[in-house]
Amino acid sequence: MTYGQPQYGYTPPPKKSKAWLWITLTLVVVLIAGGVAFTGFVSPGFFKTKSDTASRATPEQLSQSFVNGVGEDRVSQLWCPVRSKRSYTFEQTMAVSEGAQLRTSAHQRAAQEYSAAFTAGGLTVGIAMIPGEGGWCVRDAKVGGEPEPLPSIETRPSPHPDVKTGEEAGTKFVDAVNARDIPAALSVLCAKVPDTTRDGVQQIIHGEARYTVDKTDVLTTAKQTILHLSGENDGVRKPGRIETEDDAEGGPCVASFAPDSD
Repeated sequence: MTYGQPQYGYTPPPKKSKAWLWITLTLVVVLIAGGVAFTGFVSPGFFKTKSDTASRATPEQLSQSFVNGVGEDRVSQLWCPVRSKRSYTFEQTMAVSEGAQLRTSAHQRAAQEYSAAFTAGGLTVGIAMIPGEGGWCVRDAKVGGEPEPLPSIETRPSPHPDVKTGEEAGTKFVDAVNARDIPAALSVLCAKVPDTTRDGVQQIIHGEARYTVDKTDVLTTAKQTILHLSGENDGVRKPGRIETEDDAEGGPCVASFAPDSD
C-alpha cells in the first residue's frame, strides 16, 4: 500500500442534524417561562403589584387602603379602637363579598371628619374617618350611604350635670345619645361602670341610633330608677333599657345601658 494516496470505495457517514436538539431546548424554555409567568401572576403572584392595605396618614390614603383591604379581607388594622356597633356586622358581610372599588373619594364632612364611599358585592358602602393614633382610622361603615358626621370627636367626659333624680339622669343620657354627644353621654355614667360600658355607649353614638323614654319605674327602696326605651338602631326598631343609681356619690347616674333589649 502506498501512503498518501486516496482510499477508493469508502464514503464518510452523513453528519447528524442538530435541529431536533434546538427544538427541544426551545420547547423547554417556553414551558419554563410559561410556568414562571403563571406562578408569578396567578399563584402566589410575586410579579403582581401588592395592593396597599396599611397606609392611613391622610384620609385619601386611608380610604383607598380600606377599599383594597375589603377586597382582600384585610381591614382590621384600619378601624378605630372604638367604632360603631354596626361596623362589626358590615365586616362580616364584606368578608364574603368579591371585589371593591372606590366610588366617592375622601371629602371633608366636619371639622375633623372625612367620608368616602365605595362599592363591593353589589352594595354601596360609606365610611367615616377621624384622626387616631398613628394616622386616620375608620369609625363607622354604613351600607347604603355615607354615615352622618359626629358633632365632635372629643371623648373626654363633660362635668357631671346637676341632676336630682334618676329619671332626670336617664333622660339627660338619652338626650346626649340622640344628639350624638359623646362627652355629654359619658358625663352621666356612674364612675364605677366598666370600660366596656363606656365603649359600648360610644359605639352606639358612632352609629345613628335614636331613643325615646316610654316608661319610668322608680324603685324607691332599691334607690334605683329604670327607664324603658323604644328606639331605632341601625334602621331597626328595638327596645332599650337604662338603670340608674340614685344615691351615687356626686348625684344620680346611669349604671347600665342596654341599647337593643329591655
